[in-house]
Amino acid sequence: MAAPRPASGNRRWWVLGIAFTVAFLVFASWRVLSVADEKVHAKAVAWEALDERTLNLTFTVNKAPDATVVCTLQAQDFKKNVVGTLRTTVGPTPERTTSRTVTIRTTTLAFAGIVHDCIRVDAAP
Repeated sequence: MAAPRPASGNRRWWVLGIAFTVAFLVFASWRVLSVADEKVHAKAVAWEALDERTLNLTFTVNKAPDATVVCTLQAQDFKKNVVGTLRTTVGPTPERTTSRTVTIRTTTLAFAGIVHDCIRVDAAP
């Protein structure tokens, strides 16, 4: 035996509910993907103390190719005190991941180099 069909007034509410749900899912997916594209991730890959006053730091930045970010890099001594700081700009690049090597001037011998932060400085298109 076949299930009874809903009244035609109820069908309209079902269609509206399904249409609203689909529209909401499309909007939510678009918003999540657009925010994920704006995130900036950076990490120190390698560092080397050249002498008591300089540290070479190699770091990578993962960002949107058209984005410009300013990264704050720090050199630390053995007790994790900051002994040198450098702000550097990473501009638009053809790739999402960019690797850079910079030299940080220090006040004393540095033991490690870190990426303190990377902040996007241009507005999203």
